[in-house]
This record gives sequence, C-alpha cells and structure tokens, in this order.
Amino acid sequence: MGWSDTWSDILNGGSKRWKVDDIEAKKIALAHISNATATTGSSDKTPLRILCPLAGDDPFVHYAWSQGHDVTAIDIVPDALKEMRSHFEENGADEDWSSSESTNSKNGIVWKHKSGRATLFEGDMLMKRPELQSTFDVIYDKDSFGALNLDMRKTYCQRLSEYIKDDGVVYVEVKNKETGREFGPPYHVEKEDLMEETSFGGAFEYVASLGEVYPLNMGSIRQMGHILRRALRKK
Repeated sequence: MGWSDTWSDILNGGSKRWKVDDIEAKKIALAHISNATATTGSSDKTPLRILCPLAGDDPFVHYAWSQGHDVTAIDIVPDALKEMRSHFEENGADEDWSSSESTNSKNGIVWKHKSGRATLFEGDMLMKRPELQSTFDVIYDKDSFGALNLDMRKTYCQRLSEYIKDDGVVYVEVKNKETGREFGPPYHVEKEDLMEETSFGGAFEYVASLGEVYPLNMGSIRQMGHILRRALRKK
C-alpha cells in the first residue's frame, strides 16, 4: 500500500498506524525543542522557523504555529495536507490559504496561510528546493526518518542538511522495538542508525538522548527522542 492509499485509509476511519494526535505529546516535543534551542542560542530568534518533513497531518504544525512560531511542512499526499489545513480553519478549510506552483513546477504546490507563518509544500520531500537553503532554526522529525525505506535515508538527510541553518537543532522521534527490529516501517532506530555517515552523521553532531518522550499504546514499542545539531559548514 502506497502513502496515498495509506492516508486515504487513515482518513476514512482505518487503522491510525503509528500516528500520535494527542496534543500533550506535541507540547512535550515543543518543550524539548525550546530547551535545545536555548542551549544553542537560537531561542532569541522570535519566532523559530521550524521545518516538519513528511508531516502528514501532524497536529504539531498547528500547535507550534499557535505558539507564535513560523512553520513549514512538506508532504507528498494531498489529502494529508488538506487535513492539515483544516486544523487552521476559521472560515473554511482553504479560505485562509493561497496556493501556487512551486518555483520548480516538478516540486508540486505551495500553500501559504494568511498569517504568513505557515507554509505547506505538497510534493516530494526528496526533491531539491533551493529556496529553502539555510532557512530553518529547527527540524521536527516525528518518525519520518524511521518511516523511510533504508535506501532513502541518505537523500532525506542531505535535504535536511541543506535546509537547516548552521547550529540549527534537529528534534527526532523514533521507535524502539523489542522484536521485529529488522522490519518496517516503522523501523527500529538507535543513535547509531541516526549517526551513520550516510545519514545524519555526515553533517550533524549528536547532542543528547531524551529517552522515552511519551508513552505509546503499541505494546512493547517505545517512542524515543534525540537531539542533533547542524555542524558548521566549511567556508
């Protein structure tokens, strides 16, 4: 089942897979991000510019926006982003949004909220978007790294390394599985997987393990958090 079919099933009442819609979990994530950016000195930038790759309809995007931050999400599934836009609804799902083709038409559609602080890219996360180069203070990755096929991780991490500013913070949530670790998605992910040279290790430094960030109703599977930092680019 492809991502579009998966989202259609979710939105039509099927299994939620590993979606987490609890707003308390999103508050925990933003609190960890605030703590991490305070350490790097990014917190004096108001608002933080936060990128949410492969976001689906994650409520974190609207929550971070409601707290005054500037958020950008990227997802390839139109139905997921339509649901995302409804989180911002005042007059209607799309009345507060304008859409246009991406600078590169192959990169899909760009949705912009009337507030000027929320942007949704409807297209392939792995495609280059030069307009996002060195733009973001923070990347929020909730299970995106662990959802990708292993052969997609290199390009995914390369895009993130391009879009984040030097010293920018990456907040990553991944799954810890007692059994079936070789199967996915979601895949079992450890620090060593994140920091492989062909993954985040090529351009990021490992800052901290956050341990279990919140409980899941998924048996023995645990939701683990990590903080990474973008290494300084070579002049």
